[in-house]
Amino acid sequence: MKGFYRYRVSAALLLFAVLGLSLWSLGPRRRAEQENRNVGLIADFRDVFLVARSSKVPVLEALSLLKEKGLSLLMVNELTGQDSENGFGPRLTPVRDGGPSGENAGTEVSLPNEKGGPLALSLLLARTGGTLSDSGSLPSVRVPATIEALRTTGILPDFEGLEAGVKAGLPLFYRVAPALPWQTQEALAAFEELVKAYPSISLVAPSGEMAVGYPNMGLLASLCREKEVPVAQVEFSRQLGGSMLESLSGFNLIPLHSVTNEELLARRIGRTALRDRMIRAVVERSVRLLVLRPSFYDNKGGALEDFAGELSSLADELRSRGFVMKQPTPLFSEVSEGSYPSLPAALSCAVMLGLACWSYAHRWGLGGGRRVLVLWALVSLSAGVAAWKIPSAARLLGAFAAVFASTEAALMAMDMRDGREIWRTLPLGFFFAVVGGLSIAALFSEPLYMLRLRTFSGVKLTLLLPPLLVLLHDLRNRLHPESLRELLSRPPLWGELLLCGVLVLGLGLVLFRSDNVQFIPGFEAKLRVLLEKTLVARPRSKELFLGYPSLFLLSTALSLGLWRRYREVLRIGVVLGFSSVVNSFCHFHTPLDFILLREFNGLWTGALLGFLVAAALRWGLLPLCRRARFLIE
Repeated sequence: MKGFYRYRVSAALLLFAVLGLSLWSLGPRRRAEQENRNVGLIADFRDVFLVARSSKVPVLEALSLLKEKGLSLLMVNELTGQDSENGFGPRLTPVRDGGPSGENAGTEVSLPNEKGGPLALSLLLARTGGTLSDSGSLPSVRVPATIEALRTTGILPDFEGLEAGVKAGLPLFYRVAPALPWQTQEALAAFEELVKAYPSISLVAPSGEMAVGYPNMGLLASLCREKEVPVAQVEFSRQLGGSMLESLSGFNLIPLHSVTNEELLARRIGRTALRDRMIRAVVERSVRLLVLRPSFYDNKGGALEDFAGELSSLADELRSRGFVMKQPTPLFSEVSEGSYPSLPAALSCAVMLGLACWSYAHRWGLGGGRRVLVLWALVSLSAGVAAWKIPSAARLLGAFAAVFASTEAALMAMDMRDGREIWRTLPLGFFFAVVGGLSIAALFSEPLYMLRLRTFSGVKLTLLLPPLLVLLHDLRNRLHPESLRELLSRPPLWGELLLCGVLVLGLGLVLFRSDNVQFIPGFEAKLRVLLEKTLVARPRSKELFLGYPSLFLLSTALSLGLWRRYREVLRIGVVLGFSSVVNSFCHFHTPLDFILLREFNGLWTGALLGFLVAAALRWGLLPLCRRARFLIE
């Protein structure tokens, strides 16, 4: 037999060596994932204020109830001019030169006596660069900016929220509002003074469309590191400067998932769907901070009771999965420079690439036996050392390892003389794909990739190149009735043109849908939720509904001698399924245990579905078609 099997002892030893090196290298990542079990549930103070008022309950009593139900942190925003207009902040009055008809000379900010005290006045003067004013009975500061300019910029901390959080014993998540460009230094100095006054501020994130300090985000990042205050890494954020802040914060990050009420309404996300979405973020993407907002549109009882019930339900579900409702800490603290990737990880991925390339080349008749295999291994070791020291070499190594591991795994699974061999080839192909995925995961299990500060460039490549490599292999080895030269030397058939069009459209759809969950149809979204609730780790659609069923249909076609001209469609479906297996390990922020459970679930459910489809075809549809043809004739 060609390829991997001819020198199966040598190749198997190399494959198990790759597995051993990969598991050794993945040990620190798995330990970090198992220890990182704290999840922080967050509520916005202004949301709590509103639900408490609607339920006629004191704010502190509401916070006490929510804390009992699982609330871990209280989010407090820096107040802007817009908040002042809505009645939450200090009073703003335009100041004009020469009376009411004169030119605008700035804004007078009047402070309520009971909120913030001397600290509020000090922070206002420091942040805005204003001067004291004695025009009214309340403490006032004249700010050299118009009300319009102050509408989206920060003025004062929400002292009411800060004090409520301190009295309730909740850690504070503070959101720093934008500043006018020439007041960035002053705004950050005021924030530093606030952190000194409120040591319970244990998490920070900028608010607004543009982060404070942009484009020089290093000021805020260095300040947070100096004060040992983690930065919230908000998922799917389009904030200008947000990604720069995350990159400059090093590993002082904690991933956060939040959904605004506007998004809930626009995308018609129900409360149950929202809860499932947040659980998925924690379990599948290692998110450790969740911002839960009350619904002011569909509560049936008291707003506070509904919100507390939702919070309790979410906390109970997470606890049942082994998580603890407590403020989390960054996944990585101190990481020595140059400690990633490790040499064993680089070697495992390099040997995997060499093994897959050798086997693929041998299928083309280019292999020369055990000596060539040894030569491939030596070249692989050299590539591993290069990847260990050169980041660009590591990225290339990982991308091509994913491509050839997917290709070889699919070819191994399809290496059947007849349909009955599927029960031997399927486990071998699956094992090869899993080992390949583990070797890539070992190479990229470093903080920058696990925190999504860098992205793996091989995912799309793994969906595009393996089908092409398998197609070339099949034409070269005459698995298709005609060779490539014979195909090109005759006019194409209409059926072949239609089939090519369908394949191109299907491949484009697969590439487009990759990581674009918003384009999933409603019925598939409901099916996904059902599978998640049933299996915990939902199999990936390309494996469950495409890869494994295509393999069983291919085995049936081989057994019955069907569709010789069109088997290539099934073979490409198999390749896409095994590419999905390898790609699952390229989601470096997903816990390894979850990935392995997902792939196991994909294997047995996909095999079961494929067997049922093949059985229905073999003993149901085909006999029915023969009978119908007999009756017609």
